[in-house]
Amino acid sequence: MSSPITLHEALEKIKELKSAFYFRRESEQVSLNDSIGRELSETIFARSMSPEFDIAAMDGFAVRSEDSYPLRITGRAYAGDRAVTIGDGEALAIATGAFMPGGADAVLRMEDAKTGEDLLYGKSLKKWENVFRAGSDYRAGDRIFEKNHRIMPQSAALLYSLGIEKISVYKKTRAGIISTGTEIHNGMIKNTNAVLIRGFIKELGCEPTSIATVPDDYDKTKNMLLDATEKNDVIFTTGGVSVGERDYIADIIAETGKTMFHRVAIRPGKPIAVGIINDTPVFGLPGKPTGAFSALEMVVRGYFTDIPRATRKLTINEDVELQEKGFSYILFVKIAQNAANTMGYKNSGMNLFEKEYETAIISASPRSTVVDGYVVTDRDIKKGEQVEVHLFS
Repeated sequence: MSSPITLHEALEKIKELKSAFYFRRESEQVSLNDSIGRELSETIFARSMSPEFDIAAMDGFAVRSEDSYPLRITGRAYAGDRAVTIGDGEALAIATGAFMPGGADAVLRMEDAKTGEDLLYGKSLKKWENVFRAGSDYRAGDRIFEKNHRIMPQSAALLYSLGIEKISVYKKTRAGIISTGTEIHNGMIKNTNAVLIRGFIKELGCEPTSIATVPDDYDKTKNMLLDATEKNDVIFTTGGVSVGERDYIADIIAETGKTMFHRVAIRPGKPIAVGIINDTPVFGLPGKPTGAFSALEMVVRGYFTDIPRATRKLTINEDVELQEKGFSYILFVKIAQNAANTMGYKNSGMNLFEKEYETAIISASPRSTVVDGYVVTDRDIKKGEQVEVHLFS
């Protein structure tokens, strides 16, 4: 059996898969309110300019930069007031967001100003200092968003400012979920992985279209997988990807389609199989809950988003001793008092082992993933060392 590929190699292959398949979906029109988290299926250009007029960027006084102090204060302007005009030696008290008066080309900040008897004193200013120039945000014809951009709340706000109320986006990815295993199919154990996958992909903007179980039977598993690939944009399976007598998924992918890779050098999550059947990507995840989650987070997530997790530097609260070198280990951690507490050790509330990080035990524990983030390491770690924590929120 060939050695597992590295995490880096797996992610490069996921990029190839995404490039070929991810944006092949059809488009639909949705309202801006329903567009958050969706991806644009068209490039957006501005049809007007913003702002339409020069606007004060600070509270203070609108002045002519070439004039000398003192200046005579002739009035006040607030956001929403009609623009007026000032002449030589004049100034206008102005609020942030107000239209600049005609003749003015700078704003003296309130904190830099001195006044007395309707006269203004202050420092010299550069032309257009503290002024938000007309058209400086965007002008007609400017490229605002590229096709495939994932819409964020601030994206929707900008689209609205452009006069757009409905937008073309890709239809949500239709995802089929198949859980293998006689014990799951017969209801002997709960199908927790289906709930995990469903929630994970919904968070990434997918639409789970079917959830099914199949017993440990090669032909039944094969037929269900073939049928599912005809009806969905992507398929997730869980279980049946290791090297046991009844682990069929990797063999079915190889027989009926193309294997991209099988097994990645991560723990937990190693026995992941990724391939293509009927021109549809298939992600075969491990059966153990934490192994499935690790494979989703570390490998599969890259198919749906390029946005990395935020990180934070913290000290670790225990010695971590790896079982075997040559793997990237995922240490799920809770954060308390600016320290990372690795799940499975006594500081985490789950005293499952001492120094050696036992992935077989962690893989079977759904509770171990209910954490603040995770650390990725390929070496032993000493208590008190600083580590980089990838945050879930």
